[in-house]
Amino acid sequence: MSTTLPLRRTWLFVDAIPHFGGHEVMLLRWLEELVHQGSVAPRLLAREGGRLLELAPASTPTEPFPPEHARGPLRALRNAWLEARALWRALKHERPEWVVFASGALGYQMLMVVLARLRGARVLVYVPLLDTFEAMGYRAGRLKDRFVRWIYGRVPQGWVAISAEQAAHFRAWARPAGRVFVLPNTVARAVETAPRFAPADVPPEGRLRVLVLGRLDAAQKGLDLLLDQLEAAPPEVQDGLRVCLTGEGPFRDAIEARLRANPALARCLVLGAWAPGPQAMADSDVLLLTSRFEGVPLVMLEAMALGLPVVASDLPGIRAHVAPDCLFAVGDIAHALAILQRLRDRCVRERLAAEGRARYEAGASSHAFARATATLVQQVRSA
Repeated sequence: MSTTLPLRRTWLFVDAIPHFGGHEVMLLRWLEELVHQGSVAPRLLAREGGRLLELAPASTPTEPFPPEHARGPLRALRNAWLEARALWRALKHERPEWVVFASGALGYQMLMVVLARLRGARVLVYVPLLDTFEAMGYRAGRLKDRFVRWIYGRVPQGWVAISAEQAAHFRAWARPAGRVFVLPNTVARAVETAPRFAPADVPPEGRLRVLVLGRLDAAQKGLDLLLDQLEAAPPEVQDGLRVCLTGEGPFRDAIEARLRANPALARCLVLGAWAPGPQAMADSDVLLLTSRFEGVPLVMLEAMALGLPVVASDLPGIRAHVAPDCLFAVGDIAHALAILQRLRDRCVRERLAAEGRARYEAGASSHAFARATATLVQQVRSA
């Protein structure tokens, strides 16, 4: 006599990355929303001792990957073996309906994705950066893009992008075999419900307070280009701006050295310690993003929710959120500075702040995120 197995509603979320960043913040929001809606019973497999396990919702069962051992070829092989064994056991025990790999970049966790497919699991890859490796400046980027297009793109049954624009871009260049779904980023509810900033007047002799907030990384964030342009800017432009780089990262020492060597740059640029987004934004007139590549930056969404205008590189994950007249071509920092000059007008900033909040409400608010989560679950199950 045959028996019918019950429909498996468990989704196993896997994130073996040791660090905790914006993508992990969004993974936690996804888990919370799934628990709230009740259509999926999420489970989490993440690095032992990491913040992801520590901050996971209490109602979400968790399992740890073993902690990473010291670097080196033999240690790397041992780490890979321990991770594979932990994943294999979790798949055998949970028998999940879907396995979701939260990968901070397209190349992360590839081997585990393949292992899960060999185990017979249905796999989604949730990734915030879906640009080509070549466009992001990776070594042998063109070869890696071909590997994704011809081999890896055919392994998962589906992908989860964080914007419709990124999803369309990935479909066009990678031609994946599985569907590409969309789950937009959002921000913490405390930020969403906080009082909005009131744009202040900038006196004719005063400086527009420009905030650059996030990881101090030259390659991705375009900070090298920003410093070059500010150094070369005429005195009237330098005297009209106060650009504050707020954050930590590998480019910090180089920034400090350039500030010491160039008094003109030091007139318009200051380097601040990391601070939470709302705190840093409270003393700013505009947020500037000069990135060469991005997903959908959480700092941008926070600024929109709080009523701070955003000027940013024209990238797939950004252009749906930022006003067209506040976008500049990637690397065109001269155009960015010209846009900032327009934003000295308080009325212009008030208009942009209102438009940004409206865009946030429509596409990135907690209500929009809840709708998108429910839609995603329905689409995945019908795929």
